[in-house]
Amino acid sequence: MWMLLPALCIAVAHIAGDNIAVVPDMAVSAGTDIYITTIVAYMLFGSLIAGLSAWIGVKSGYELLVVVKRLFGCRGKKMLAIVILAVCIPASALTGGYYSGWALYKIIGLTPFWGMPLSLLLFSVLAAGYGTELLKLSNYISLLLVPLIVVMMFASDLKAVASMNITWNVDWLLVCALIGYNVGGMRPVLVVETATYLAQKGYKAILLVILAKLFEGILTLFVAHLVLISQAYGPLALSGAFTSSFDNRAVFFFDIILFCTFMNTMAPAMMVNAKQVSILTGVSFWPALSIAAFMVYLGTFADFNTIILLMSITGLIMAAFIIYTAYFLHKNGIKQS
Repeated sequence: MWMLLPALCIAVAHIAGDNIAVVPDMAVSAGTDIYITTIVAYMLFGSLIAGLSAWIGVKSGYELLVVVKRLFGCRGKKMLAIVILAVCIPASALTGGYYSGWALYKIIGLTPFWGMPLSLLLFSVLAAGYGTELLKLSNYISLLLVPLIVVMMFASDLKAVASMNITWNVDWLLVCALIGYNVGGMRPVLVVETATYLAQKGYKAILLVILAKLFEGILTLFVAHLVLISQAYGPLALSGAFTSSFDNRAVFFFDIILFCTFMNTMAPAMMVNAKQVSILTGVSFWPALSIAAFMVYLGTFADFNTIILLMSITGLIMAAFIIYTAYFLHKNGIKQS
């Protein structure tokens, strides 16, 4: 039992824009293909990359940034910063810009044109360490998301899938983009740090991380299923699915929970973005944060499909970097300071 509960907690901590926004919205256009696509993205490739990242933490005893610096020196650290930014900037543009802007529109009626930059400003301020109590409050509120999804599952027709014409065509473009979400930004750092702290459990820590990714995939499957059987549409199709089962007041609070989930994802993501910019430019945190926020804001003007295409490329690059790091670590070990 020591493994199941921590694995579930890690899975909940990883709930982000891909799980509750990108996959549900893509389910609208992909139809039942979203089932096999989600399984391949999370339960197959996502689990493999997460397990490999955890192995790096168990093998080295260090978090990913330290491992890369010790293996490849300062040049490797800058390479990692470039790769992380290449994935995290477009992912932040989707989660922190596009979807957060639409969430604000549904909550207070502010148009996405203004809601997107306002959201990014809020997330940047939180990333700088201000509004800690607000961030804590949003964290508690976002914890309601998973129980509500479970309630939605029981309130819906669970047998509806039996009447669907299930197809098994994998959307490889979406799979690659979701791999980007899975391996990009702060996630490898969190996974490796988790495995590092649990290193006393030995290689059982790797199994724990893989279980967490499987739990995350199952939850994402539930979300995609809810959208399909409710015939909701995007943006924020999951909110539309909730609308089909509950009244407007409940939907209002659900949208707040969605925004809080984006907030909990984006505050640390903007911090990661700023740190990578600082590594590359040598500027202090505040200028780096401003540059990162501006880059993310520019990304919000890109077409949704263009961002998905970009993430499919950069996500594969990030996955290849992690695989190469694991191979180099296995072959050469950690350089001593």
